[in-house]
This record gives sequence, C-alpha cells and structure tokens, in this order.
Amino acid sequence: MHHRVRTGVLAGLMTLLAGAPALAIQPAADSGPRTESVAKVPARPFVAPSLDALPSLRDAASDPRLASRLAPFQARYGGTWEVRWDDRGDRPNVVQGSGVPLIPGRGNALSPQAFGVARETDLNLGAVAAKAREFVDSAADLLAAGNLELKLDADRSVVVGGDSPVWFVEFGQHKNGVRVDGAFVYVRIAQGNVVQFGAERVADVAIDTTPALTREAAFQRAWDELAFPADAAVGEFLERGELRIYPALRDGDTAGETYRGAPGGGYAHVLAWRYVFRIAGDDEATWQVLVDANTNRVIEVRDLAVNVDAKVSGGIYPTTNSDTEIVVDFPFAAVTNTTAKVTDALGIYDYSGGTATSALDGKYFRMSDNCGSISLSNTTDGNLAFGQSAGTDCITPGVGGAGNTHASRSGFYHLTKINQKGRTFFPSNTWLQSKVTANMNIVATCNASWNGTSLNFYRSGGGCSNTGEIAAVFLHEWGHGLDTNTGGAASENGSGEAVGDTFAFLETRDSCIGQNFKPGVDCANCVACTGVRDVGDFGVSAPAAKRASPANITNDAGPNCDRYIGQGGVACPYVHPTAGVPYRGPMGYEGHCESYIASGANWDLAQSLIAKFGNDGWGKMDRIWYASLTPSKSAYQVASGGQCNTSAVVNGCGATNWYTVFLAADDDDGNLANGTPNACRIFDAFDAHGIACGTRPVCSGDTPDFRLAVTNSPQNVCAPTSATFNLNVASDLGFSAPVTLSASGNPPGTTVTFAPNPVTPGGSAVATVDTTGAAGTTSGTLTFSGTATGSPGHSATAQLDVAVGAPAAPALTAPADGATGVDPGSALTWAAVPGATSYTVEVASDAGFATIVATQTLTGTSWNVTGVSPSTTYWWRVRATGTCGAGANAVARSFTTSNLVCSSPNLAIPDNNTNGATSTLTFTDATAITGVRLKLKATHTYVGDLRFTLARGAASSIVIDRPGAPASANGCDKPNIDVTLDDAATTTVESLCSATSPALGGTAKPNNPLDATFGGGAFGGTWTLKAVDVASGDTGTVTQWCLEPKTSAAATYSVGGTATGIAGSGLALSLNGGAALPVAAGAATFTFPTNLASGTAYTVTVASQPTAPSQTCTLTNATGTVGSANVVNVGVSCTTNTFAVGGTVAGMTGTGLALSLNGGANFVLNANGGFTFPNAVASGAPYTVTIAAQPTNPSDVCTIAGASGTVGSGPVTGVVVNCVDRIFGDTFETP
Repeated sequence: MHHRVRTGVLAGLMTLLAGAPALAIQPAADSGPRTESVAKVPARPFVAPSLDALPSLRDAASDPRLASRLAPFQARYGGTWEVRWDDRGDRPNVVQGSGVPLIPGRGNALSPQAFGVARETDLNLGAVAAKAREFVDSAADLLAAGNLELKLDADRSVVVGGDSPVWFVEFGQHKNGVRVDGAFVYVRIAQGNVVQFGAERVADVAIDTTPALTREAAFQRAWDELAFPADAAVGEFLERGELRIYPALRDGDTAGETYRGAPGGGYAHVLAWRYVFRIAGDDEATWQVLVDANTNRVIEVRDLAVNVDAKVSGGIYPTTNSDTEIVVDFPFAAVTNTTAKVTDALGIYDYSGGTATSALDGKYFRMSDNCGSISLSNTTDGNLAFGQSAGTDCITPGVGGAGNTHASRSGFYHLTKINQKGRTFFPSNTWLQSKVTANMNIVATCNASWNGTSLNFYRSGGGCSNTGEIAAVFLHEWGHGLDTNTGGAASENGSGEAVGDTFAFLETRDSCIGQNFKPGVDCANCVACTGVRDVGDFGVSAPAAKRASPANITNDAGPNCDRYIGQGGVACPYVHPTAGVPYRGPMGYEGHCESYIASGANWDLAQSLIAKFGNDGWGKMDRIWYASLTPSKSAYQVASGGQCNTSAVVNGCGATNWYTVFLAADDDDGNLANGTPNACRIFDAFDAHGIACGTRPVCSGDTPDFRLAVTNSPQNVCAPTSATFNLNVASDLGFSAPVTLSASGNPPGTTVTFAPNPVTPGGSAVATVDTTGAAGTTSGTLTFSGTATGSPGHSATAQLDVAVGAPAAPALTAPADGATGVDPGSALTWAAVPGATSYTVEVASDAGFATIVATQTLTGTSWNVTGVSPSTTYWWRVRATGTCGAGANAVARSFTTSNLVCSSPNLAIPDNNTNGATSTLTFTDATAITGVRLKLKATHTYVGDLRFTLARGAASSIVIDRPGAPASANGCDKPNIDVTLDDAATTTVESLCSATSPALGGTAKPNNPLDATFGGGAFGGTWTLKAVDVASGDTGTVTQWCLEPKTSAAATYSVGGTATGIAGSGLALSLNGGAALPVAAGAATFTFPTNLASGTAYTVTVASQPTAPSQTCTLTNATGTVGSANVVNVGVSCTTNTFAVGGTVAGMTGTGLALSLNGGANFVLNANGGFTFPNAVASGAPYTVTIAAQPTNPSDVCTIAGASGTVGSGPVTGVVVNCVDRIFGDTFETP
C-alpha cells in the first residue's frame, strides 16, 4: 500500500455532523475478532484514571463544621433534611427532605394563577428554571455558589410525570464560557416542592481556559501520537473539537477511594479538546479522543461504539426467532397512495383506490436491508400484507422485495412500538420524533450496534442467530440511543449496558436478554437462557453467593466478572485487549458483566412492584424508569476501597446514582422525608444488590387510587368531523369510586363530551370532540382530567389537530420564474404550508398543463425533477394536501432546461490500475459549440489517487490529475467528487481538497483546457471519460458525468406591440404563462421584459382586464414564433363596457308614468314592478333618472330614490320609484 504517511488527513477538520456514541449488548471480543482489514486502532491504549473523579460522600449530620454551613438554610426553610456531603468539592452532593414550596403543585398551596398559568402542568421550563435559580441563589451559602458561573442545561432539564409533574433542573458549571464536563448544580421539584438539590463535582476552577493551539493544530498533534495504521484516514467527524474542562483527581488520589485531603481541594481540572470521529472503512468504531489543551498530549481514547452479541401488516417474531411467527399491524408505516400517507397507531391508513405502496420506511424508522430493496404494492383493496416466511437471513415470503425479511419486519414493529411508548414519556424529545435508519442483515455475525446515528443488526452464523430477529436486541440498542439522546449516558459502560437491558426486559417482560442469541448455549452461569444475560438469574431469587452485588461480582458461581482478567494480558480496571480502550463499570470490571448489578436491581424492583400491584406493576416501573432517565448517570459509585476490589464500599448515594434519582422520580407529595409511594421497594431491590443508600425509607403510597390513560392519540380530523379518544380508567389496589371526566385545552369553538361519565375504575370511556364550531385550523394538546372521592385526581393528554379547510397554495421558491439554463434533474423547491401532509408536484410542457410530463407526490418541500429534456421550456406547480383534502395549485412558474447530456454508469474504478475504466456517451446534436463544461460525480475514499481524461475522436484532455500532488506526495486525502469543470472558473481543481465531502466540489478550472480542446464543430458525437486510480488502498465509483455545450451567445428578441382604447386601470398581460405585465391607462405600446431566443414559440394572454372603467380588451397576433427581430405586432384593443340602468316601481295606481335617463326619450311605465331603460350607459359615466310625467287615471304622485350616480362594473338596479294616490300626495284634491 503506497500511502506511507497521510498527514493531510488532519490538515482540516470535517464539518460536525449531529450524532451520538454507538453502544452494544455484550463484549465485542465475544463476537469474534475483527479482521485486520477492518480493525484500525491506535498503536497503544490511552487511559486516564484521574478523570474518574467522583464525589467522596459522608453524612453531614455529625460534623459541627458542616452544621454551621447548614444552619442558615435550616433556619430559612425548616423541615427535616438528610445531607450527603462531598468532601472533594466541600459542597452538599444531595440534600433531600421535607420540601420547599417553589412552584404550584399538590405539595403546596401556591396558586397557578399567581404564576400566570391556569394549572401547574402549564408551566414551562423557562419559568421553572427561573424559580429554581432563585432557590439556588437563596442557598448560596450552603452550595458555595456565589462565585460560580452557572448556566441552565436545557438538554438535561426535563419534566416527567404528566399530571403529577416532577421537574429535574440542572445548571451546568462553566469557566469563561467553557463547560466543566459533568459538573452541575441541580434542583429536583416534585409536586411543586424542592425535594432534592445539590452540587455534582462542582469546585472552584483555577486553571487558564486559553488553549495552547487551535483545535486543528491540536488534532494534528494528537493524530501523530495516536499512530493509527498508515492506511487509516478520518472518514467522518461527529464532533470537530470542543473545548471542555474535566474534573480530575489530585495527584496521589485513587479512583474509588475516600478523599482525605483538605475540604474543597479534591478536584483538579484539565482543559482539553474533545474530538469524536470514525475511521473511513470502519463502521464499527466511534472514537472519542481527549487532548490536553495545554500540553497537546492525548489524555484518553475511548471507542464509543458498543456491540450486541449478538392496515400494513406482516409476520414478526414476538420475542425471538424460536417463537412462532405472528401477523401484526405495522404502526406509523409510510404508504404512497395517490399522496404520501402514514398508518396510525393501529396500522390503519386511508386507502383512496388505485395503487398503494410501502417500503417499511415509516415515520420514525426506515428499514434498510442488505438482502435487497423493500417494496410491496396493492391495487385492489389497499391492504399491504408483507406476509410470513420460514428460514432466516435473506429468506422472504416471496413478496415485498428481497429486503422483506424476518429482520426488517420484526425490527420495524418492535422499534416503532417502543418509540411510541418513549414519546408518551418524552413528548418533546427531538430524537424520538426523528426518523432513524435500521440496517438489517449486515454481512457479519454475532453482533448488533447503535453507532450514534443508526441501528445495525447482523446475519446468522458463527453459532449465533440473526440479531435482527430477536426483540431484546432491538430494544437494548434502542435503549442506548434514547440514553444518549436524553442528556447523555454515564461515562462508564456498566450502567449503559444496564440501561439497554432494562429497556429490553420492560418490553419483553423476560429476564433473559436475547433468548436464542446462541441457540442451545446458555449464557455464563445462566439456568435456562440462551441469550447474552439473564438479569433474573442473579437477583433476590438466586442463592446469596450468586446474587449480583459488589461483593459477589467475581464469584465463580455468580457473574464471575474476573473471568475477563488475564485474557490478552488484560488487568483490572478492564481495557479491551485489542482496541486498547476502557470498557468497564464503576468498579472497574468488564462493562457488560458488571452491568448485572444495576440491571438485576431494576429487575427485582419490577418484580416487587408486580407482587404489590399485579400486572399494573409494570406500568409503575415504566414511570419510575423513564422519569429517572435524564438525570441518572452511573447506577452506583465506589465510595472507598478503590476499583477492582470486592471489599470496597459501594453505594447509590451520589446525586446521579439510580437509587437517589428513583426516589425523586417516584415522589408524589413534594416531601421525601415521609417516603415515596414505592420508596421501601426501591430500597429493598437496590439494597439486595448492594447499591442503595442509608436506611430503609417508608412506602407512603400503598393506598387505593385510579389511573387515566389515552390509548389512541394523536388524532387528525377535518371539521366538522368529530375526533374520538379512548380513555382507560385503571384501578390500583381495588379503588372503586366513580371517576368523573372533564376536558380542557380543546380548540376554540369545539365541545367535548364523554360516554359514559362518570366511569367505574376498570372501565373505559369515549371522549368525543365536536369540531362543528371550530374557529380555525389548530394543533395542540388536549388534557383529560378525572376526579373521584378518595383520590387526588389524575389527568392524561392527547394530541389533536383540527383542520377547517384545505391547505393554502404553496409559494414556489426555486428555480425563479422564467429561469433558463436549469439542469435536468435540478431540485424544484417550495415553502412549507401549515396543515399540509403531502405535496403534489406537476411539470408540464404547456402553460395550461394539458400535457403533464412528470408528477410526484411527497411529504418534503423539494423534488429533483425527472423526465424532462434538454433545451426545453416547462411549467411547474405544486398543491398541498391536508386532512381536509387538496388545496389550490400554486401560481405556475416556467423554466428552461440547459442543453445538458448525462450518463449515470455507476462505473467501478479499479484500484491501482493504469488501464482504468471508461464510459462513453453518444448522441446527435448539431449545435455549434465553442467548448464544453464537464459535470462529474464520483465516490472515492482518496481523491488524490485519481486521474480523469475526457476525449472525443482524436482530441483529449486530462481534466483532473491527482489533486494535491505533487505538492503533497499522495495528493488530497479526502473523499468524493461532485464538481463542475469549466475553463471560465477562477479556482483550479488542483487546489481543492475540502475537509467535508465532497473533497472536490463547486465549479473549478480543469487541469487542462476543455474549450480549446473541444471547441468548434458540432456538440454531438461519441465522448469518452476515462477514470484511473494510480495508487493502491482505495476504491471508488463514477456515478454520473454530464456535458453541457458552450455556444456563441444566442440572439434574443423582445415581444410587444401596440395598445388602443385603454381607459381603465389594472390591465395585465402575460407572456407564455409568466409573470403579469401591467399596462397603464392611455398606454400606446407595451414590451415584455423577458427576451426570447429565435425559434421560441410565444403566446400572449390577458391576465386581468381593466377596471374603473370596466373594459374588455382583446388581442390580435397574440401567438407565433420569434424570428430574427423583435416582435412588435401584438395588438391590444380595449372597449369600455356598458351596463343597463333600472330599478323598481311601487305604489302606482294609475298609468302613464314617464321616466327619462340622462334627459333622453321618455320611457313609459304602466304597472308596478321592475324596469330597465332600453339604452345602456358606459362604465364610469354618470346617470340621472327623472320623472317626465306623473301617472294619471287615477292621478299619482311619484318620487325617486337613488336617481343618480356613476355606472361601475355592473348593471345599476337600485333606482326606486315610490308612488302614492294624489289625494294622499296633496293637501286637498283639485277638481
């Protein structure tokens, strides 16, 4: 391999891509060694034990010095408080107790109205955080927070609990704007009261925050020190280099030992650059590198990737692939059926006839199967049944494409279902609302992974099942994803693995994690589990010596975690024997194995809740678990005795330890001093595994109550259609009092009714939202509340979107109207429309859209147009579709395509082969050219290896010749090409080497001329592109290349003409359906601003007629073809419209009433009723109606109302003649 040293790989950093660390289910070594072609690791381990600086805690009750610190707080707030003091920072790590009223809630009498809200659940983070900060400032003497730089950490500040909200608010510590990693002051508020607060790893920071080198230069130094293999190159940066401060142990201190130094002197600090990246060609590893920003030496390296041992419907495995496959409905699956649709939570969508197609590309997950593509269509009844099949891996039911495998079907279902559940606890979490790709049937075995952006599952083999066919594997990996997207996982790995296992067993309700992972082979020391672990086998039901606890963690009959020590020279604390990175739990043992302690505690807690509450105990565990996820970090801590010591003091007393956080999450009255509903059970489960804290608290919630849940949210309706929600009212501990339901937050103008109401617990009700009077289109949260005697009351929320009409027409954004030179395949874009669920794009060859050449329905706001020809004018428009149907089309725009001829060969470029590969493009075009532009797209991991030559006949030009070489020995070391080569460009392609893909992009001057080589003659002929890779070690593909001719500037001509008779305003003309050209009153000529090329057809139309006065304008010579001169003979002739004048006659008893219009001839009327003068009056002209003769026989006296005015743009009908008998019209009747 020729690439000896590729220093250029680090010359610039790639753009930061949003992503998170990857996580896994069992030790990577258990899945077999990675091959040398894949495993690209640093030359040696980089481990920093000093960064394991955790609080050193003790009870503050018996220390007189601390009593004086506590006294002002105690005097101010009173109550009973437990304090766990961190001697390292000389601050309280946990203060918990009676509670301090802070915001409205059930634990106090504060009024929501005083906070500007109707109810406590309406409070937002900003308001709560402001009050929490006031509380921190009020306890500044206790927290020593007066001089701290604290900023709200919005990502780790959350509310959980629905109608009984628990707020977890954190303020991160900073120094000169630089974040102190893992150091924060927190406030936890249950039922309105502060029940826990404290400081985690907070200490005064004395170091300078100015780095010695820039992030780029520091990384260059680090890369040299890391000494990855010579062929390794950075393929992707997930974090481009963030400056952080890390708390560290003082010299001489040991992780896990009691701190015995001066109070407040236990934390040192290190300023460091943090980088997260992946090596090109190695998707298994995600590297985090910390570089000391002063010495520029690597401090620590971690591989953040974690591996796993490993009515749209379809067959799925309920738990594992040894189950009988069952058919289920797929929720939130995308379907194309006239428009883009998504199934609801029950797998149902609105079929509108025609063809319906699904590719298991849903609202939240997209299945990408390495066995092939997925696509299933139905043209009869719209039911898309992906079916069932035998076998494994790439075996399909014979429908739905080669990717319709067990893994894709099972994965789509299980991942979507747990995502749906997660959204009920974290409705605002952006990751849960996004779409995640799951890669199925990867050609590898015995593993799976979450790599920070996607889920990855492997085929069967090597004694392992297909990991994409086992529910617990999906759930475990998804759990890692949620963990890293709810504030971040713990810095050690044992807690992270316990997180994944907990998510798995909460869904499968099976303590065996991944049953049948290795068919016929039980996991280590498991009784009957062929998965990777059995968290129940090492719990309270096991013999004492087997129970997973700090004291038993190395027992041969128990987890036996020391079995990893000694393999490949591995010592404790555990470092992976080949990758050289730490992967361990808080005690220092291998992370997957040590996770048994925390996951075992969680399993035992769930079983305790089930024993107390029956099947409802699972729901109780869900609430505690999800509520605690964001503030939790390590499940427990080593307080003293050090790591790798089964005699060490280990507990859950830390502020972010699970036991401590679980208590706050479970509290229901804003007072931890009186226990929580399940405090005793939480303690018993964690104490059994050696990770509780202090004495056993009481369970305060063992009283009957009810729970309220909505089962079919969200709902989308078009008014006046009603929305219906199903409400379940569950009973805890035999609660039986009737529950009365009510609703709030429903859209203005709507009403809500319930049937039945009240509801007996254990029953259900239907809430109907009548949208007949809906005031407008709305999207919001509806709150259902229940009250009952003997209960504090509960509520549940639902999402309701109401539309009152079809969406508005979209605003087209690009290309501009009348744009020319638009490349075929360019993107058409438009602005999003509120209430739109899909958009339909139409492209036509005429302005009237009689001939539509391309159309597409999609959910996004851009489409790369297909089916258009070069050098052709097209018109395009977009309409939006919503709940109420399709809206109006946007005002059409036109564009003219460039004369671009393309080939998409997907041509493989052979590695290190001077013969290279060639692609030809043959076409007929007599256009005389002065040169060409070459547009080239290619994928390649090292573009400095490449040489491209364009040829036609005997003429040829090397247009790209190893960019970056010979200035750099190996040339540009970055990947991919998407560049336009044009002699007129100012930047040379030789100078390009972008840190972000593509390395060669934009428009650039080729290495050798194109115009001088190919100018002259016709554009058509046979063109050849040759691609050569001149060095070994990298490969690529030519995906597309296009040629665009350069010609002498084509002559263009204007279109216009003459106008006569224009008296009104508002006349507008349009050329070829384009933008309107206003023509003013009195104008004699007009000319359109857009010129047209010779040979172009033109049509002039009247876009709007004049008004004031109203006129009708007609055109002559309105169509034709542009020749070699300006078009000047289009004629516009306008005439003023005339309108009748009339009205009504009433009360006339005689005959012979004569009226006159504008002094004209008499118009005689002999009867009551309507009348119209025979002569019309021009728009804009005045009119006056007078009485020329009164009626006689008998005589009447008539008067006129509305007798005069000006004729507008329609008939005058408001002249009213009222008559009375003369005897009533005069004082007396004359003879």
